[in-house]
Amino acid sequence: MIILIDIHQHPLHIKEIVDQDPALEKYVKDVYGVYSSPHSLASHMYQLDAAGIEKAVIMPIDCTTAHGCKLVTNEQISWLVEKNSRFIGFASVDPKNPNALVELEKSIKEYGLKGLKLDPSLQQFDINNKDYAYPIYQLCCELDIPIFFHCGMSLSPIGQAALAHPLMLEKVIQDFPALKVIIAQFAWPWVSEAFMLGVKYKNVYFDTSILFSGTPSDSVRQVLEQKIGLNNIKRSLAKQIVFGSNSPRVDPKRLVWAVQDLQLNPKLEANIFHDNAAVLLDLDRGYEG
Repeated sequence: MIILIDIHQHPLHIKEIVDQDPALEKYVKDVYGVYSSPHSLASHMYQLDAAGIEKAVIMPIDCTTAHGCKLVTNEQISWLVEKNSRFIGFASVDPKNPNALVELEKSIKEYGLKGLKLDPSLQQFDINNKDYAYPIYQLCCELDIPIFFHCGMSLSPIGQAALAHPLMLEKVIQDFPALKVIIAQFAWPWVSEAFMLGVKYKNVYFDTSILFSGTPSDSVRQVLEQKIGLNNIKRSLAKQIVFGSNSPRVDPKRLVWAVQDLQLNPKLEANIFHDNAAVLLDLDRGYEG
């Protein structure tokens, strides 16, 4: 039985977190564009169980400069990880914050978080800025942690997709060849450009959180099977796709079904659901499934 790892969740509606920060619910609606009601941590774990997910990466988004808020804090992510060992925490920093490097290092070394989440479309920063962005990439290389970039369409009502074009990442990847980069949602609608990056650079990964029209199965099939081609994925990206749901925008089990509906060969499906993420996050060292 495959142990599923979901590499893309935002714990925006966990009641225990909302209770700590009453303004969060408003920011989730106005800034992030999700309108569902809070639910308990126990309910969230039930959702993981229903999808067959054993481990989930949870991540915040620091939008302080752009929107005056944090969509969950690094401290809250750390608290959730302490509450339940099935969570793996990523940090987020505001690249334009002069203390970003200090905050990131503290989050990794003191809070035990395992990666960095950046959303240029929502945080509204220049991926290629050498004054504030490049030092963050350098620190991630030194800390040996991946960066999860939102790329492509932003479902946020105030997100700016032009800031999140995947081709903006190529210079970063060239300048930081040791940097592990995860691109969300195959950067839809710029899927061909994202695919090119994955073929060319083996330190580039993609998650499956593809939803732009219809059901998750419709979107995933259109991108992976029709746009890229399953044979191309098998030949060129077999070790570079990781399962990610982008919960709470999508119920994780619907993304699980979407990947299963592709009827991939067992090895490729295992890579996507577990093996690639386990390698990327170094989970198999001491990993207990």
